[in-house]
Amino acid sequence: MVRSRYDGPVVCEPRNPTWFTERADALLRRYHVARVAADPSPAGGTFACGGWEGIAYFRLHGSPRTYWSRYEAAYLAELAVTIAGLAGRVDVWCVFDNTASGAALENAWELRTLVS
Repeated sequence: MVRSRYDGPVVCEPRNPTWFTERADALLRRYHVARVAADPSPAGGTFACGGWEGIAYFRLHGSPRTYWSRYEAAYLAELAVTIAGLAGRVDVWCVFDNTASGAALENAWELRTLVS
């Protein structure tokens, strides 16, 4: 297991709906592994972090067209409120993976400005 060799932050971006259950969350919490809030969710789960609550990790792939779509200002504003509410209590990460169209850098800059 990872925890026998590494005690730093670990996150999991699940690809199967079974990872969005209380049983799976309990297992992740036990081993201090956070579940990624991914958009769009590859497993049909909700856009919410899960598992261990020591890290909040958001991974934005672009929606509706994965890797291509740019996130609109209203979506980023809502995410900024969520992140601001977590900041200072847990480590917060947000990775934009909508890189195919070049939107990732712009979206990251916009979100950073909103959170600041």
